[in-house]
Amino acid sequence: MKKELFNGKKLKVARIYRAKTVDQLAKEIGVNKKDILAFEDNKYVPTVENSLKLSNVLKFPREYFYQNENMKVTVESAHFNPQSTLPRVEEISYKEKLIMTHKIYSFMQDYIKYPELNLPDDLNRNEDVEVLASKLRRFWNLGDGPIGNMVSLLEVNGLILSAINIDRKGASPFTQKQTLNASTNYVISLGNDRKCATIRNYDLAYELSFIISNELRISAKNFEKDEFACAFLLPKETFLEDLVNPDDLDFYIELKKKWIVPISTMVFRAYQLGKINYKKYNYLMNEMQKQGWLNKEPLDDNIKGTNPQALKRGVELIFENNIMSSNTMVQNLNDAGIVLYPEDLEILMGLKEGTLGNNPKSKNGKVINFKGKR
Repeated sequence: MKKELFNGKKLKVARIYRAKTVDQLAKEIGVNKKDILAFEDNKYVPTVENSLKLSNVLKFPREYFYQNENMKVTVESAHFNPQSTLPRVEEISYKEKLIMTHKIYSFMQDYIKYPELNLPDDLNRNEDVEVLASKLRRFWNLGDGPIGNMVSLLEVNGLILSAINIDRKGASPFTQKQTLNASTNYVISLGNDRKCATIRNYDLAYELSFIISNELRISAKNFEKDEFACAFLLPKETFLEDLVNPDDLDFYIELKKKWIVPISTMVFRAYQLGKINYKKYNYLMNEMQKQGWLNKEPLDDNIKGTNPQALKRGVELIFENNIMSSNTMVQNLNDAGIVLYPEDLEILMGLKEGTLGNNPKSKNGKVINFKGKR
């Protein structure tokens, strides 16, 4: 490797990916802060010793820093929940990980025929959220019943989902609209939802509301995202039929089993639809707070959510069909510019630890239809 080929931009990405500030990295490497900035700006290159230190501290293969970017991702827009309690540097690192996830997804598309992004093009920015939610349901052929699994629904409609931060306390879901090689998609990261299906369904419906507002070119802060999420998950006419006893908090526990959404969401929807007044809504929410339901609702531990499957299942199909071995997959990813250690690839792809170890070597050009294999 030649020193002049060191890519400072890749160093900056790796530093952000690992949630390190310039000061932190400089201290861990044992150099001046100005040196790190100079490396990142390509003003001069690190010595062999320092490049090895950078590789070890940032846990990136050394060759990563000596490659040009051949998969450029542009973040067109992003939505991040302001309730997140993560440090800012960590928030930014997760955004960088979503970019890497999109690159992996793009690589996999050479072998797996994933569903294309499937969003309606007849939505009108002047329509209210009830109409927009109903139109989207019709477009996706959902009818007016419960949506049991928002993860699966979004994946089969071509959106990219990631579970990289579901175990990180304080992490909230967030979404990026990314363009890679002229192909645009939305990448959504799940939050720390205790793997509860009801919370996960609402969180994803809320992120979906950002996507709809973005498609309509409406500022996210001017779009009624919570109301859209409720309208999408709990269709007006069908849900009204179920609201036979909207004043009784325990009644919502039974409804939760059917609709797979949080009780707090159903109470808000009941108020939104005029089945309870504002005074009753406040009373029910206060009762939920007294009983500790605003932190953890009944049935939360019993209704478990599923993790994203597209990348994980894609890898399984590649192995099952003898297209690649785990070793050749890692090497092919590296050749495509996705230079990460297997353990990092496993995290981004939702794989069990050790999946990208040894298995029989094989390789062919077969393309598998992901949708047909689900």
